[in-house]
Amino acid sequence: MLGVIKILDESLSNMIAAGEVVENPASLVKELLENSLDANSKYIKIDIKHGGKHIKFVDDGKGMSREDLLLCIERHATSKISSQEDLFNLVTYGFRGEALSSISAVSKMTISSKQENETCGNSINTIAGKITNLKEIQKSRGTDIEIKDLFFNTPARLKFLRKDSTENSKIKEIVLNEALANSSVSIILSIDGKETIRTSGKGIENTILELFNTNTLKNIIKFDYGYIGNLSLTRSTKDSIFIFVNNRPVKSKIIEEALLDGFYTKLMKGKYPFAIINFNIDPKKIDVNVHPSKKIIKFSDENDIYQKIYHSIKESFDENKNFSTPIFQAKVESRKNQNSPIELSSLNFNIDNTKINDNISDEKFKISSQSRFTPIKVKTNTFDLKTPKKESISIAIEEPIQQSIHHPKKENKVLKNNSKIKIIGQFSSSFILVEENNELIIYDQHVVHERILYEKLKKQYSNKKISSQNLLVPIQVSLSLNEIEILNNNLKFFEEFGFEIDPFNDKDFLIRAVPNIDLKNSIENIFFNILRGLNKINSKNEVIENMIISMSCKGAIKANEKLSIYEMEKLITELIDIGEFTCPHGRPITFKVSLNDMEKGFKRK
Repeated sequence: MLGVIKILDESLSNMIAAGEVVENPASLVKELLENSLDANSKYIKIDIKHGGKHIKFVDDGKGMSREDLLLCIERHATSKISSQEDLFNLVTYGFRGEALSSISAVSKMTISSKQENETCGNSINTIAGKITNLKEIQKSRGTDIEIKDLFFNTPARLKFLRKDSTENSKIKEIVLNEALANSSVSIILSIDGKETIRTSGKGIENTILELFNTNTLKNIIKFDYGYIGNLSLTRSTKDSIFIFVNNRPVKSKIIEEALLDGFYTKLMKGKYPFAIINFNIDPKKIDVNVHPSKKIIKFSDENDIYQKIYHSIKESFDENKNFSTPIFQAKVESRKNQNSPIELSSLNFNIDNTKINDNISDEKFKISSQSRFTPIKVKTNTFDLKTPKKESISIAIEEPIQQSIHHPKKENKVLKNNSKIKIIGQFSSSFILVEENNELIIYDQHVVHERILYEKLKKQYSNKKISSQNLLVPIQVSLSLNEIEILNNNLKFFEEFGFEIDPFNDKDFLIRAVPNIDLKNSIENIFFNILRGLNKINSKNEVIENMIISMSCKGAIKANEKLSIYEMEKLITELIDIGEFTCPHGRPITFKVSLNDMEKGFKRK
């Protein structure tokens, strides 16, 4: 606890009044934990029993004097603010002065505390907010709080508590967030005698290791505002996204949007990244008074926050181009019979954090980075398609990949800047096998070409350079009433992408012109695939994005399609220039088998 405690005047008390702060055991733990952190504690131990109805807190913070101990259970007794101006320059977690008052009112509580310069400490007992005992005690610096029979005098609130396991999970979530936000503090949580969280207070990377596991630590990279995980750490919920502002666990829609947009086309639909974001900002530029819990915040300049986080994440991916690439690793178990054939016992996907081939020229890398598409904050989680001209590069998409034609004179020139990259060949007419830096890299040829087409179409649309090709014989398509409505609502976008579509009768339309690109699928299939994708889309950016993805997917080389060495080299070179190693849907384009793992698999190591 912090000293010196004072009772706020009535006008200031009314200004910050927030009602009861103890809704459940988790909210109680949060209040006490934040009090301990505000008291500069470096060690905090929490013991939970019976779903949080019995809680014991121990910290080594500043402690309280005898006078402060008697005042701390009074409403609006706080040591953290003294004037109205302090409300808008907060650097502490708590400030309302309601926590201990609210807790003592609904429990039987004992508080023991001692300051550094005192010879002995003091302890008080309270029942339903009334002090029943005060005495001197011997203890070390800090504050101990024990709470028994929570909500014993409020049966209605006790009745609405969830089962113990649910309340315990909520408490664990609170403590985990605070431990991540305060990696220099050792925090221990025990539930019903079993230790569930223990951090050493030795920095954020040690804390990540202690709270999660070694695999998590190996599969994250640091960026300007925290850490992001690669595709091996994705989840189907947002539970692995941890957002902090000035070390306070918060919910921020704008930060979450910047994060997800930074991962754009790297995540499969319905998947979310692992991320720890800690954004520090002048307290005067945020509002933490949106909600009594102080968990929801507002920024004075949301677009600035969005741009900073988004660009930092994108730069991290640009600098770690292989971060999304799984590695095919072999786990080798001892053979029972040494004369038996060698087998790979199991294969697991992990992620390699090595950087892309060092032999790629700096000049080429700079061009690829500068041509990146940069979104501006919009209401939807999609990119804005107004790329500045100075960043754009015109790439002719009309050039088809020449199918099954060998070009022996060109084969040695395509990868001249990538001398360590060697095309081995094709597997099952679907995958390109590449040797690079003692690693076997396997590329999905369809996904490679899909990503290339996606980037080219995106640039061409931004520069208004998608040309049309008139069909000698128009293609007639029949549409349902719903499809006709969708087409009419989005006809402008079809025209912008090179389609020319005219009505023929009530239900039939004629496709007279199509985009001048090498499409590997029928016009009808591509048209209907785009139309189906537009069914549940409302915003302009989502419509454009859907059309680009649909055309890229349907226009790309398919599986079971044979390619020449030159064609494979051309694909791999273009992909490396782009520097994106996931498809627009978020699926990985490659995975690797290292020489080390191959040698392990064959018992050479």
